[in-house]
Amino acid sequence: MVLKRLLITQLIIYTAIIAFLAYLGVDDFAIYISLVTLVYLVTMTTAHPLPPSVRGVSTAITIALLIVFLYFAITRILEILGVPLP
Repeated sequence: MVLKRLLITQLIIYTAIIAFLAYLGVDDFAIYISLVTLVYLVTMTTAHPLPPSVRGVSTAITIALLIVFLYFAITRILEILGVPLP
């Protein structure tokens, strides 16, 4: 029951965020990834405790999303600082 409620909550929030960003005309993929990562982490944190079979998958998804988020964040920071990127 926890997983069903969690997935429905995530689906509603993801849909709202993506629709709102599309309405605003946001074309930057990094913003979408950043907000989806934030929503995922918050919803997974509040859905405690997760069943043991889901924890490993959740951890893998969390690590993957954080790596992608950090890539985009570091890229943006380097652009702001004027560091040339390859």
